[in-house]
Amino acid sequence: MITDADVDFHPADPACHDWAETNYFAFFNAERRICGHLQALFRPNLGVVMTDVRIWRGLVDRSHDALYVANHHHQPATPSLREYALASGLSVKASSPRDYRVDYVGVDDTEIHFDVNGIMEPYDIADPDMDPVTKAQMDGGFVLGEAYRGHWDMHAHVKGEIRCRGEVIPVDCVQVMDHSWGPRTEVDLPGMMWLGAYFPDIDTAVHGFFPADPVHSDELQLAHGYICRQGKVTGLRSASLTLSRLNYLPVAAEWHGEDGDGKTFSLYGAAIAGGPWPVYPSVDVGITLMRWTMDGKVGHGLAMENTSMAYRTRHGLAARRAPKA
Repeated sequence: MITDADVDFHPADPACHDWAETNYFAFFNAERRICGHLQALFRPNLGVVMTDVRIWRGLVDRSHDALYVANHHHQPATPSLREYALASGLSVKASSPRDYRVDYVGVDDTEIHFDVNGIMEPYDIADPDMDPVTKAQMDGGFVLGEAYRGHWDMHAHVKGEIRCRGEVIPVDCVQVMDHSWGPRTEVDLPGMMWLGAYFPDIDTAVHGFFPADPVHSDELQLAHGYICRQGKVTGLRSASLTLSRLNYLPVAAEWHGEDGDGKTFSLYGAAIAGGPWPVYPSVDVGITLMRWTMDGKVGHGLAMENTSMAYRTRHGLAARRAPKA
């Protein structure tokens, strides 16, 4: 269970230099085919933070074709996650695990201002009383790596405004936010897919985490997830995801699942915006805004699949051309 204390930094071994804590806030305007995010990745044992702010218009396959990019490494960190203002222009105030104010003032006449209000309680993937997969795997099984041992997801109402190079873009959407804590390498981070959808006509949100091995399979099996129907959250017991990718960019998906109550669902999605996100020089993410359908209803939500450059080069052209021993 997530409590108010989980808004802030968590205890960590001071010798663990790769310990990380993240705040991730995403947003979109589906009518304008706009999506984006603000991420703060703190390394409290080093006293530094990285921030990444990106906005995409439409679907692109090159990083420099995004609408806006501002990435800052090695800024001075702050002593608390409850309220902080960073040198990059990002400031966040958390009133509770469900409620945040996010403000950003960047370059090129670009600003982002919105409120984030959870439509549900934060979903703790490590809590067996919330997550059926975790409960079933108490005696062992797949875990989403050390980087996500502490992690919650939450669909939230994001309402505010973006001004990007002087263009005003209203934001009024329901999108997943998250907070992670744990050791997080930058070199060979395990691949995973994180995605969600919200259907306003039926007030239903779906979210899932899937381990990913895109070189070898387009078929993914659930690690953790939930469905929230009219405010009632039920953990997913199982789910399968079939992806179509453009290189490493998810562009279409078919998602079938069963919740802990035995109810099933099917989603079908196609990308309308997004592009590559090189979150670190050694890790790249394909992130897209998907237009989903479920039972004839239309929804939207972001989908992202990360793979490390160690993984990509291991299976890349140069490695395949290596002389045979």
